[in-house]
Amino acid sequence: MPLKDLTPSVLTTSFTIALFTAGLGFPVASQAYAPVALSVAAKASQSSEAVCTTSECEAEMRRLIRLARNGSGDAAAIVAMAYASGDGLKQSDKEAERYVRIGVRYRSAMATFMMSDWHRNGFILEQSSEQADEYLEQAIALNHPPALYQKATQLFASDKPEDFDTAINYLERASEANLVSAMLLLGRMRQLGVGVNQDLEAAGDLYQKLITAGIDDARPLLREVIADLEAENGSSEAIERFAATQDIERITVTGSSFRLNSQITGIVRRLTASGRYDSRSIGSRIRGVNCEDTGNCVINTPSSDATSISDVVGNN
Repeated sequence: MPLKDLTPSVLTTSFTIALFTAGLGFPVASQAYAPVALSVAAKASQSSEAVCTTSECEAEMRRLIRLARNGSGDAAAIVAMAYASGDGLKQSDKEAERYVRIGVRYRSAMATFMMSDWHRNGFILEQSSEQADEYLEQAIALNHPPALYQKATQLFASDKPEDFDTAINYLERASEANLVSAMLLLGRMRQLGVGVNQDLEAAGDLYQKLITAGIDDARPLLREVIADLEAENGSSEAIERFAATQDIERITVTGSSFRLNSQITGIVRRLTASGRYDSRSIGSRIRGVNCEDTGNCVINTPSSDATSISDVVGNN
C-alpha cells in the first residue's frame, strides 16, 4: 500500500476546527482529526453558521485583540482567523493579514503556520509556494505539530528514500505532541509495517490513547490490532488491555459553540494571568516582554509554559 494512501482524511471544516488545527496543543480529546488547510476552514466558516455568537465570546475576542497588541503572537493568530472567517469579528481580509503578520513578528508558531497555509492557497495573502515553504520551515523550527505533520506527509509523498528518516522523525514528534492526524498515521504505519517495523502493540497503544480521548475513528483500527495479536498469539495482557478500551463509551454533552467559547475564555485568562502581555507592566516597556524576562523586578506569575497557547488550552 502506498504510504501516501494511509494519510487520514479531513473530516470537518469550520472555524472551530480551524482553531483546533492551528495546533493549539489541545489534549488529544479536543484535537482535530487532521491539520485541514486553515484557508479552507475559514472559507467554510464564512458560508456556514457562526459559532462565536454570544456576547461573552465577542468580549473575549476584544480581549484577545488587546493581548495581541501587547505582544501575544498566539492571540494575534486567533484574531487573524476570526477576521478571516468573519466568526467572532467582522470579516476583513485587511485585518486578517495585519494580525497574522503581527503573530509572525512575535514568533507565534500558530501564526507562522497560518502564513504558510494562506500563501499556499492564495487565501487572504498572495499565492506563493516559495513563501509557503519558507514559513512552513519556520513553523517546523518552532516545533509546531501541524507543521511537522504536513512536512512529514510531503516528504512521504515525494518518495525520496533520503528524506524518509526525516519524515518519520517529524511524524513521531507530531504524534508525541498529541496531534490526532499524526497519531492515526503513525499507528497505521506501525500496524501494517509500512515504512517502519511492524509493532502491533505500539500501534494499539496509540489507538488506545485516541479512543480514551474520544476519537472513535480509532476503534475499528484497534479491533484489527486485537485480531492480529490473537492470530499471532501475542501478549495476552495487551489483548485484554486493548479489549477493555473498546468498552469505554464517551458521551458528548456540549455543542461546538459552547466548547469554542470555553476555550477562548481559557486562552484569554491564562495569557492575561501570565503578565507577559500587559502594557501596564512596570518591569518592561517592550511589548511581549514581562518583568520576569528583564530581571528588573520580582513578580509572581504562572510558569512561562502557561503563556503558550499549546499549554494554555491543553491545561483548560
